[in-house]
Amino acid sequence: MIKKRRDLNQIEVIDLGDSGNTISDRISIKTSTSSFDGATTEQFHVLPRYGMGCINSFVTSNMNISISNYNLHHDLVYDQSSKNDYLQIAFLLKGEKIIDVEDGNEILFENRESFMANIKEFNGRIRILGKSNFKEVKIKLPISFLIDHVFINSYELKKLTDTNLILPITDELYSILENLESKVVSGSINRIYIKAKVLELIAIQLENYKTKATNDLKMGNDKTLKKLYQIQLVIKSNLHKNFSLLELASEVGINSGTLNKEFIRIFGYSVKEFGTSEKMTQAKFMLDNSERMIYQIAEEVGYKNSTHFTAAFKRKFGITPKRYRNKN
Repeated sequence: MIKKRRDLNQIEVIDLGDSGNTISDRISIKTSTSSFDGATTEQFHVLPRYGMGCINSFVTSNMNISISNYNLHHDLVYDQSSKNDYLQIAFLLKGEKIIDVEDGNEILFENRESFMANIKEFNGRIRILGKSNFKEVKIKLPISFLIDHVFINSYELKKLTDTNLILPITDELYSILENLESKVVSGSINRIYIKAKVLELIAIQLENYKTKATNDLKMGNDKTLKKLYQIQLVIKSNLHKNFSLLELASEVGINSGTLNKEFIRIFGYSVKEFGTSEKMTQAKFMLDNSERMIYQIAEEVGYKNSTHFTAAFKRKFGITPKRYRNKN
């Protein structure tokens, strides 16, 4: 067990299941609603126990738009499942979000990023990072909406598990989103205007996937999630090495002074704790599946001193490598 300085296991997990409920139903209270001409606008305010801010929605028979703008006290984690076939368009204007999808894949979603995907079935976990501003525009549409507007035959839609899913939010998209937000948040029920903006967003995103792909998505200074996951990969791919914080920080262009703090914030343990745990897990695998001498295994996971290796192994598993091998 990795010693965690921030116990992520203690975070409340909200189970939405396949009830059709949204996270706004669980963390906020409805404060206003109005309906006209087949459309409904609603406003929710986040409950004080979770944070502060609001969620605005615009719903018709074939369109569901939600705009979240809040600051959470702590990370928000919820499980959700759906068997419906729909198009999800998401624009993360501020904040950080991790989406766990099938086969252990994770979507790292950060400031000024977007995606558009055809979701036929979803069963995953979503984590919104707390203690910072979070602002997201989400649009959910039935596939019939695309068919009615001749999009479906012209383009191949992305899936959540596809590579190159994430796109940057361009200035052009940002301007449209601001206009859309002003209408939805004000409670204005102008179906034609809002539908036109949604169609414009779809057309631009389809073209962006076709021409820009994710080449424009650079790992800038605000892409902390991607940098930290890259550091994890570097450590796991080089267990025979012992990196310093400065070396790892320079690998992805992050400040070494904040690296460990950010690593603990996202993963719940320090860089050193993660590296040691990965080394010991690999050592255990080699003890089970090879005839290598213990000193050789120690060297392969970055320990020149077998005594230090034995002590680290015992701290993690409660038994020395020699006794573990003999026992098994």
